[in-house]
Amino acid sequence: MTENIYPTYYELCKSAPLLARKAIVRAYEETGNISEVARLFRTTRKTVRKVVRRWRERGEEGFKDLSRRPKSSPRRTSAAVEGLIVAERKKTGYGRDRLARILREKGLEVKASTVRYVLRRYKLSIKYKRSRYRRRNRFYDFESLYPLQHFQVDLKEVYDSTTLSEQTLRWAKRLNIPPYRWTAIDVKTRLRFISYSYEKTFTNGLMFMLLVIYFVRSFGIEHKITLQTDNGEEFGGKSVDKLEYLNKKVFAPLQAELLHIPKGKKEYQAFVVRSHQTDDNEFYIPQIERCADLKEFYFRALRWEFMYNTKRHHSTLGMTPFRKLTMERKISKLVALFPVMQLEKLNDLYFKLFPQTGYHVSTNDQYY
Repeated sequence: MTENIYPTYYELCKSAPLLARKAIVRAYEETGNISEVARLFRTTRKTVRKVVRRWRERGEEGFKDLSRRPKSSPRRTSAAVEGLIVAERKKTGYGRDRLARILREKGLEVKASTVRYVLRRYKLSIKYKRSRYRRRNRFYDFESLYPLQHFQVDLKEVYDSTTLSEQTLRWAKRLNIPPYRWTAIDVKTRLRFISYSYEKTFTNGLMFMLLVIYFVRSFGIEHKITLQTDNGEEFGGKSVDKLEYLNKKVFAPLQAELLHIPKGKKEYQAFVVRSHQTDDNEFYIPQIERCADLKEFYFRALRWEFMYNTKRHHSTLGMTPFRKLTMERKISKLVALFPVMQLEKLNDLYFKLFPQTGYHVSTNDQYY
């Protein structure tokens, strides 16, 4: 037997570990000498002895890799805690930070990193969608913004068949829940104000924005207020002349401004649009079917608004919106209780304020 007919044990293990161990055993059977086999494969005698011993004890099974799992893991998360994490994840679909926070609120001290490892172990990790906006731009100078200064305002259809179940939609129609929700979110603090309407009209849009301005002013806010919207007709449409008229005649006397985002720049409304998903998951899906009538729905909507502003932890802020607001200025907690109402009830007031016609724009959307 010559040395050159055998590749090294290391070279064989890189491509075929089972064949490498079989070659060791075959050479040992031919030579009967541990040292000679170790020299031929240019490895240690300890390695040869280990391969031969496993082959004698377990036969063909001895050629397979053994588990590298430690015999004991005293710091491993208990099965009970893992079960709670998995159950909460399947129930809510939340990420690691929020799951860890929920479990801590229940009295179970769990780190976000622990939740991450458990989710990975059970193959429940989130599959992140690739954002179409690869470059993350900062649209606001948050350091120079005042609280309750810049609002993103948007309209959301409540009857969303892609999110709500057919049973939930049927119950919502039975209660005659308004199909449109108007939302204003403060960019600085993420404090949110909401109202509802049965019609998608400029009348309702303007009254909602005025309601936001007067509500904020009632708490002693004196700086300029900016209301940022898309170019929908319910917010004045694409007409530059109409936007100038509204700012000059309606908003400027209130030390406010209506600002339309550039066409096709939906990312400018990211905060308010993202909050719609939160409403679907945490309010409409679990709460609508619990409402006995329309009055209870408005009560639950007001309670949800207050909870969102004062008790719900905001992941980006690391605190609640109201807590963020109080860090900037001293203000009453009543600011978190914007009146959740049906905007059509303000129509009489609208026509007294703006007797001119031509701005009541409606759509043909049918829900009933």
